Parts: sequence; structure tokens; C-alpha cells
Amino acid sequence: MKGFLNAVVDVKNEEINQAKSKVPLTAIRHDAEHTPAPASFADAMADSTREAVGIIAEVKKASPSKGDIRIDLDVAAYARAYTQGGARAISVLTESKYFKGTLSDLELVCQNTDLPVLRKDFIFSEYQIYEAKKAGASAVLLITTLLEPAQQAELTLLTRELGMEPLVEINSEFEFEQAYKAQAQVVGINNRNLATLEVDTSVAKRVAKIFPDEIIPVEASGISGRPGIEAGIENRIFNFLVGESIVRSKNPAKFIKTLLGINEEDD
Repeated sequence: MKGFLNAVVDVKNEEINQAKSKVPLTAIRHDAEHTPAPASFADAMADSTREAVGIIAEVKKASPSKGDIRIDLDVAAYARAYTQGGARAISVLTESKYFKGTLSDLELVCQNTDLPVLRKDFIFSEYQIYEAKKAGASAVLLITTLLEPAQQAELTLLTRELGMEPLVEINSEFEFEQAYKAQAQVVGINNRNLATLEVDTSVAKRVAKIFPDEIIPVEASGISGRPGIEAGIENRIFNFLVGESIVRSKNPAKFIKTLLGINEEDD
């Protein structure tokens, strides 16, 4: 790890230690294990096709590259709008320092939608996975760059034992090898390099070509409209995680329909 990721890990370690001092690991584990199973994220992603793509619409208040995006975002209202717009799932950024998100945001979204909900954060501890399940999440983000192979495999197994599914993030063919060995099923190809924060929208199209048929690709970062979706479709990508462009739109539900290729006249 280097650059931005190093800084994030330091912050997250401090946050996890503070959380453990308030709610011990044994207590959060108990709560997570007794939280009802959520909607299936893996099934939702598997349902997407060339004709009916899946949009993972993201609740995103800020980012380290763009600063504040919509800091006053009404999380519950956006969850309802995303559901109404036809999103396949909802992603919630819970990282506080750089993205201004919270676990409370995740809980609110889960309370205001019946869609699968992804906890998107820099996750490297079992404690964070228990937090996600307790909040009602269907999935957690596991970033390959952040994890050692054995650690990634262990966290993948724990996630599934709790009735959730990991969205395993990669940025290269080399990282796909580690994700595949950890038995990833839904793999997010991030067009953004987390070390430099630069975006190259050719990354997902290139890397998806090596995926075997049983692995579900999800393209993330740099998608701002229907043309980006169509470019992904041509490379056998049928699921897309879209954040900033939806949040900045005046009408999130309508914008999601645009991404899906649905005109208002067709409703």
C-alpha cells in the first residue's frame, strides 16, 4: 500500500479501536449473528443482463478527489429515490474522514429500501463486517489492494457465514488472480487507482475480458451517463456502481432510469 491508502488505514485503525472500546468484539458479533438475513446481493447482481443492466446507486456525500459533493444529502430520501428509479442495489459510503459517511447512514438506507445494500468502506477487520451485518447490509466491499491473500480469503468466508456477499474490488489482472483464489463471486473492477486516485475508464473493459463465466463483473468509477454503460455492456459488463453523477443530478430517480436506458415516455 502507498499514498492515499496508507493514510486511510491509519484512520480506520483508530476508528475500529474506538468502536471496540464502546462495543466489544464479542457483543458486536452476537448482535450480527442474530440480525435477520438481508436481501441477496449476489442474486441481484446475477439477475442483470445485457437488456436489463444493474445499477448500484451510491450514497456519497464527499470524496478525497472531489471534496464535498452533497454534504447535506438526505440519506433516507435518496434511498427511496434510488429504489423508485430502478436501482438493483444501493451502496453506502461509511468512511467518515474522507467521504463524510457514517454507519448511521447505512442503517437509514437499510430501513428505507428493500434492495440489497452494500457497505462501502476500507474494510480489513472482522469487526467492520459484524458492524455491517448488524446495520442490515447485504454486502461489504473487500479491496484486494488492502488485503493479504489469506486475510482476504478469511474475510470472504466470514462475510458469507453471516449471510452477506463480498463485492471484491480489483484494479488489474494481477489483483484478479488473488480475488479468484479467495473465491470471489462478484468482482468490482475499479477504474480508479486508489494509490493515485486517477481514473482510467479503459481498465474495467480490459480486465473483464479475462473473467470466467461464473464471475460477475461490476464496473466502478468514471461512469457519468448512458454511453459509459453501453461501453461496459459491449465488454460483457452488466452491473455498474455509480455514485457522484447520481448524487449531483437534480432528480436521482430519473437519472438512474437514464442510465438504464429508460425514457420517461416509456414508463
